[in-house]
Amino acid sequence: MFLVTTVVYPPDKSIIVAEKFIEVKAKALPPFMKRLQVLGDSRMDQGVKVLSVYAVEDARIKDGIIELTRMYMQFYGIEGFRYEIETMLTVNESLAVLGFL
Repeated sequence: MFLVTTVVYPPDKSIIVAEKFIEVKAKALPPFMKRLQVLGDSRMDQGVKVLSVYAVEDARIKDGIIELTRMYMQFYGIEGFRYEIETMLTVNESLAVLGFL
């Protein structure tokens, strides 16, 4: 299963967010989760937007959400910083839920 996070923050906070990200990323993730991709974009209406994709062992999804919440709590206090965590399935997993596979 996958956890996808969406982070949005104002462009004028880019330096402080980047510094915090480097600090936070230095800590290894637990063995049950793997960071697959981090993608960034600048949005006129939202500011800077960053998507991160994590593969997490199915039985450890709750632990993965807790881990990511603890990670993003370190950004609290940066004005305008917002995040969201979503649980996602692959298309094949979704088709299996519907009984097609």
